Amino acid sequence: MAYVSTVRRGFGAAPQVASAVGTGASLASTVAAPAISSAIAAPAVLGSLAVPVIGAALAGVTLLVTKLIANSGCGPTCIQATDYANQAGTLLTQNAQAYFNLPIPRPQSAQQQALQNANALWNQLVSLCQVPALGNAGQRCITDRQEGACTWKVPASQTQPQFPGGPTAGQCFNWWNALIDPIQNDPNVVADAQSATAQAGSSSSSILGGISIPPALTTSYFGIPLWGWAAGAALLFFMMSGDR
Repeated sequence: MAYVSTVRRGFGAAPQVASAVGTGASLASTVAAPAISSAIAAPAVLGSLAVPVIGAALAGVTLLVTKLIANSGCGPTCIQATDYANQAGTLLTQNAQAYFNLPIPRPQSAQQQALQNANALWNQLVSLCQVPALGNAGQRCITDRQEGACTWKVPASQTQPQFPGGPTAGQCFNWWNALIDPIQNDPNVVADAQSATAQAGSSSSSILGGISIPPALTTSYFGIPLWGWAAGAALLFFMMSGDR
């Protein structure tokens, strides 16, 4: 599916005109992408201790985002703006998928990492497409994908949004309303500590195989789970039976 872009606010930054390369934007293959701007930093890769919080899939996407941006500067392996747009669009989709695959409530750090990935991809796309040498094609690279853009629309057959809060059949489709805003507007986000507590509680109420344990068995008295009292009573019974 093609992606669109429009004027878009940044993450906590002043409003800016964002742009992206869209399908059909004919960029000359002889025009090399400019070197990475020092002002655009690749998303920081979180340490291994943070992976359980943001999820392995999202951490993997973060690494791919960093690699793509690092390889998009001019040189023997320079990624052209058109190729970058296609690859960035794919990564944006994977980024949103990895994020929404996390169980709810989702930790705030995961939301921030997913938005950081998206912001880095978008900013780099703008950097690659806004060079004068690309002319109108470079501008369309941005305006077709930025916030509010409507170069493409969601097919009539797609009655459900790809991600929660995204566009549906007949609505405008661009990188922002389809792949970034759903993450930014996710109502199921809590502080990391709250998310960890919720997940711990969820895992303690189930066993391998996904079979649910009755809530009563997770209840505790004087710090000892109900199942512990039951096991102790059974042990006492057998001990008393053996003395007879």
